[in-house]
Amino acid sequence: MGKKLLIIDGLNLIRRLYAALESEKDLDRRVERTQSISIDALAKLTHQFDPAYAVVVFDSNGKTWRHEVYPEYKLGRVPMDDKLLESLPEFAKIFRFNRLPCLRLDGWEADDLIATLAVKAAQHNITSYIVSTDKGFTQLLSDDHILQYDYFARLGYDKIWVPGKYGVEPHQLTDYWALVGDTTNRIPGVKGVGPKTALSIINAFPTIEDIYNNLSSFPERTQKLLAGGYDQCIKSRALVALKTDVDIGIRLSQLSYLKVNTVKIKP
Repeated sequence: MGKKLLIIDGLNLIRRLYAALESEKDLDRRVERTQSISIDALAKLTHQFDPAYAVVVFDSNGKTWRHEVYPEYKLGRVPMDDKLLESLPEFAKIFRFNRLPCLRLDGWEADDLIATLAVKAAQHNITSYIVSTDKGFTQLLSDDHILQYDYFARLGYDKIWVPGKYGVEPHQLTDYWALVGDTTNRIPGVKGVGPKTALSIINAFPTIEDIYNNLSSFPERTQKLLAGGYDQCIKSRALVALKTDVDIGIRLSQLSYLKVNTVKIKP
């Protein structure tokens, strides 16, 4: 068995654990309990995967390049509770105290940093396990060295799972999402094109460029749906596609994971 890199989508994990404690009305206590449960979750994950390298990746504060390209990006999402937002540096501090490296880079979403780490690790025959419920990471699963794990559902995803879920291969997902849109992040698709229609289009021609170069090959109804949508599809595809070439500025050796026998909440 080769070396493994455990990549944890920090905010994805924390927000879901925090949401599960909504019955706790004392927000300070709720944050403290979330910290405790988060450490327990990370201990379980590191025990389960036994990684040589591990990292918890966080989003940067403020807007990213996607907001510059498309100001409506993620518009309307339920904002994070102020108390949880203020406590995120403390989460990172606790994680580091438990020997889990944390990564955040100004101007970048965690998704792009995670994708870059996974792809670069794969180039060195290191298998990455991305712990997140975010469907966006499934576009990376064409590579046998990149896998995704849903901690809450206890399910792992690989390239064989993707066609059963979406009807397309992992490398086709960005074109597929450009057609159907990504409602979670407020990225538009082509109006009137749902999953079933998108699949019939993708199965005929696999990329947005091929689709619009062969528009006359489609039934009249499909032509009408697609008409005038090329520029938006190209923009949407760029927005849903994860960056895999971010200059993170760290070496893999800096993410070496040293096992701990006990977990601690406070330094």
